[in-house]
Amino acid sequence: MPRRVRRRGRLIQKPKNKIVKSLFRVIAEEVGGDVWTEGEYDTFEDAKSSVDSYNTPQVNYLIYSDKNRVLYTKKGA
Repeated sequence: MPRRVRRRGRLIQKPKNKIVKSLFRVIAEEVGGDVWTEGEYDTFEDAKSSVDSYNTPQVNYLIYSDKNRVLYTKKGA
């Protein structure tokens, strides 16, 4: 029977020198069930101003961060 070997430091780690660009995605969701990506923006302010300019009834808009968290929502009338 082979001996057990303890291994250390074998964790998966993200590279430390890689610069990650954050994007904010605007997702549109129709009340009937259709979902699509409306756009991707570099800053939250750009994404929020574009969502606030939409006046489409029956469509909900969500702004997602790069970590898949909802930061802002706008519900259709």
